[in-house]
Amino acid sequence: MDATPKQTPLFGIELIRDYVLTDLLGSDYRQVIYWAGKRLARQFPVVDESELASFFEQAGWGTLEIKKRKGTVVLFVLSPPDTTRDERPHGYFQLEAGFLAEQFSRFNGCVAEGYAELTKELVQITVQIDPKDPLEPLK
Repeated sequence: MDATPKQTPLFGIELIRDYVLTDLLGSDYRQVIYWAGKRLARQFPVVDESELASFFEQAGWGTLEIKKRKGTVVLFVLSPPDTTRDERPHGYFQLEAGFLAEQFSRFNGCVAEGYAELTKELVQITVQIDPKDPLEPLK
């Protein structure tokens, strides 16, 4: 990854993500954006967990940190960048949840699923790793 990414104005990203995609996808927005996050993770794999926060910063997704880890569950807190919007579409942060789930699938060699919940100022993303459901080898 480039250490000095070109900065894109947040407003431009919001126009596409908040308005264009929600209009195009309608009620399927949450599911499609989640799977888009998984696909992004396959296209931009990180080496390990230590690179996740850096990727989020470079992608303009905000500040990511692990809040809690218990067994097969990892709870993240995401502080999104300042926005021009007071309200986000339902399921907005599923892109980030899908991205994290796919990275953890790769790290652990098994299925992982993620879910994002918006609180007042922060986003909580929970990733559940399922070691009993290994990934099938690529053919």
